[in-house]
Amino acid sequence: MQTETLLRSAVAELTDRASADLAIIWRRISSAVEAREVLAEVLPAIVDTYGAAAGAVAAEWYDDLRLEKGVGGRFFAVPAQPAVESVDALIGWGTGPLLGDKPDPSSALTLIQGGLQRRVADVARTTIQIASYDDPKASGWQRQSSGGCTFCQMLAGRGAVYSAKHADFASHDNCNCTAIPAFRGEPLPVRPYVPSLHSSTDADRARVRAYIASH
Repeated sequence: MQTETLLRSAVAELTDRASADLAIIWRRISSAVEAREVLAEVLPAIVDTYGAAAGAVAAEWYDDLRLEKGVGGRFFAVPAQPAVESVDALIGWGTGPLLGDKPDPSSALTLIQGGLQRRVADVARTTIQIASYDDPKASGWQRQSSGGCTFCQMLAGRGAVYSAKHADFASHDNCNCTAIPAFRGEPLPVRPYVPSLHSSTDADRARVRAYIASH
């Protein structure tokens, strides 16, 4: 199994477990008010627990990759911190389907699980981004797509190396893309390619142009 596939699989396992924990808790929720109260109590802990694990996995993966590639110098990646403060926004947005005349608990759970997956996986991505900035032997990071949405494929297709610390990852709910460090003197891990634009929309291309312009 390829090195980056190992990382993606490990993070996916953590996000799946976080989603399963949330689903168990969700069974006892019967209204929007109760959902917001329960989620405000437990969701930060879920994000913190699984996000911290994702950060630790990514840091260990980064260090192992350096050894595998024979990268010189002494450097150890530090796990990023989970964005627990963003949970309030997820709760407010995710419980929207519970409001109105026809509450839809299933849709609400899907939205919240998607946001949870993003927040846990983002910790792994951020860990690698920060390491690639701080590591003297790295020139930045590249985005590697898992073959998901057209937007992700087009961004990854640029093969760009991001070295500026203000460059965000532009992830989305249920995004399985990974950040891959680009080490100096080593071939780029993600080679540029031109993805098919047949299935892309004007909105997809506009989003990519806006992202490129801001980075």
